[in-house]
Amino acid sequence: MKLTLALSALCLMTASVAGCSSEDDPAEKTEKTGPVAATPLTGSIEGKAFEAKSAIARKGFEDGEKSIDIYDTAVTCKDFSPKAQRKILISVPWTAGTNRDFNFSLSGGDSQTATFVIHENESDTTQNIISTEGRVEIIEAPSEPGAMGKIRLRAVASGNNVEGEIAVEVCD
Repeated sequence: MKLTLALSALCLMTASVAGCSSEDDPAEKTEKTGPVAATPLTGSIEGKAFEAKSAIARKGFEDGEKSIDIYDTAVTCKDFSPKAQRKILISVPWTAGTNRDFNFSLSGGDSQTATFVIHENESDTTQNIISTEGRVEIIEAPSEPGAMGKIRLRAVASGNNVEGEIAVEVCD
């Protein structure tokens, strides 16, 4: 009998703790929706301030798509493989007026994410953190190499977050 009461009490405590998770409470959800701020792209990556200084766009994996690398250092298309402590990667349809809320789907379709890339010098490892919460807006999307486009981005994942706009140099 004592064992049954003890197990019942343990199950009740476990259920009440699991039921109080902030992830399950819609009031605790912090995902922001709607248009992205038209301010400089800033935020926090790995607990350190991140202020985007440059972004470059190269051909994406699919036709009409660009793969964009965003840096907190000065980088141009002439830099072959820039070494950066932190950057953000995103692939998008390169068409002005495109607005996409993030979603992640293993089955394909219109899946949209961004990736926070963090290079750790001490261990010479790279950590990739995929953001499935956010939005990207393509403001200007020129096709000529050397031209400057513009995107607005909001991305949130594992304590990392950025929001704002940045000019994007078109490489190819």
